[in-house]
Amino acid sequence: MIDYTQVKRTLEEAARAAPPTHGSGQKCTIPGCGNPTMRAAGKGLAVFHCKRHVEHLARHGSLWHPTYPAADLKPYLKTAAAWIKANRNDPVVASAVYGIGLTFWMAGRSEIATRLRGMPPKRRAMIALARVREAGIEPERILAIALGTAALIEEDPGSHRSREFRIVQTAKAVHRLASGYHRTWDFPLRDGTTAPYTIHAYPRSTGRVLRHIGEAIEKDSAAVIDAHLPAIVALKVETHGRIMPHM
Repeated sequence: MIDYTQVKRTLEEAARAAPPTHGSGQKCTIPGCGNPTMRAAGKGLAVFHCKRHVEHLARHGSLWHPTYPAADLKPYLKTAAAWIKANRNDPVVASAVYGIGLTFWMAGRSEIATRLRGMPPKRRAMIALARVREAGIEPERILAIALGTAALIEEDPGSHRSREFRIVQTAKAVHRLASGYHRTWDFPLRDGTTAPYTIHAYPRSTGRVLRHIGEAIEKDSAAVIDAHLPAIVALKVETHGRIMPHM
């Protein structure tokens, strides 16, 4: 039987050992970077980008655009939430809310952040959604995040308008709702007394986990985005003005 994992590992090792091919690009192609590509530096297989920008892509969904701060996203979330409340009987909206709720309950049981090491990305994504469910977050709020994120990207002329960026930005906003594990207990001291001890653990917000979270949410919210995004952007401009993000 062929061990495909071993074959993949062998090919990757051979690619790292081989010198860069002609025209593969010695420097990162992001304007103004100038760092050697991962392939040229012998630290990976990326032919056109350096390690810093590849890691940026994993964390943010874009090689160059940063994650939107919560303050920039806030007026879009408020607008989307108000719009959903006013249009809750719209069949497309009702279907999206139902779908997100179903995705929540199909996510399975939650696990604390300290037990996630070694789990596959899709399982970790479902655990993240289960934590959101157990935190009492309603499906309408998740839909508001998806719509608000899409509206912000739509209005921002300097945004990275790719599907990957949109779903990662949505996932990061959802992930922040209930991402950590927090526990406090009394730690015994030598003099017989106790002192409170608190631990905070947060799973990494990066990589395939974010893509799986974003894809699960987009699956349920895409129809609303396609049908009503222009109306939500217009309502946001009417209510809050053209508040553009500060980069």
